[in-house]
Amino acid sequence: MAKMKLESKIPFLSSPLHILKNLTKFSQLLKNLIIRDLKIRYHNSVIGYGWSLLEPLALTVTFYILFAILSDDKDPYRPLTILLGILLWSLFAKSFSLGTVALQRNSSMIKKVYFPRELFLFSKCGYQVVQLSLSLLVIIPMLIHYRLVPTTMILLLPAAIILTSLLGLGLALITSIWQTRARDIEHIVTIFLRISFYLSPVFYPLKMITNGRIPSQYSEIYLIINPMATYITMIRSAFTGESLGISMENLYITVGITIAIFWIGCIYFVRNERQAVKNL
Repeated sequence: MAKMKLESKIPFLSSPLHILKNLTKFSQLLKNLIIRDLKIRYHNSVIGYGWSLLEPLALTVTFYILFAILSDDKDPYRPLTILLGILLWSLFAKSFSLGTVALQRNSSMIKKVYFPRELFLFSKCGYQVVQLSLSLLVIIPMLIHYRLVPTTMILLLPAAIILTSLLGLGLALITSIWQTRARDIEHIVTIFLRISFYLSPVFYPLKMITNGRIPSQYSEIYLIINPMATYITMIRSAFTGESLGISMENLYITVGITIAIFWIGCIYFVRNERQAVKNL
């Protein structure tokens, strides 16, 4: 009986470490997959990597105009905060959505050669991190324009990127398995992301929700069930130097939930990976 209990605990303790070990062992392959995605993305493109800057800029202009019409909020850094919200949201949304279909769309390769299948999901996230890094270059002239000098708050930047990546990956590790059983999952994920986009402070400040628009108890629940609201605010504060406006208790809970989702995703993926391959 004790042996059975011990065995049942092993996946919970070892699955994330098992995946981390695979990522380290096959790091060169992971790098090659990321480079492959970048080449495919910009193949035969005249502008090339310039699209990583133009796409978020176009969305920023659109939402800036829309927000200026619909809101009387006096955010002095509005173009910058909207752009940062879009960039971090894209990291989460694309890591989640592309990770969901990663196994299905690479089924021919998976059936021919054995290597850790989670590499496909992590390569999608890695690709998005590279995209985000390139897009952040456009932030530099904005910082100069607004005369913003990085402070210690800039440490929130890597934290926001890492936690957002863990959240997207954790969800994708689960939905990628489901996608091998039912091809409808990717459509459900798309609808979920579309709704979540407008419910998250991507193109509006978090204070529009937390500063009296809804009762305080509900705003706390909102922050807990929507981790991206916290992470978008973190990346904005990293550049503007403004305080988060989020209690440490809520921050700890949000980070804890994100780590738990990633941990559960790793466990679920490791336990169901073999059956998922058979379903392809």
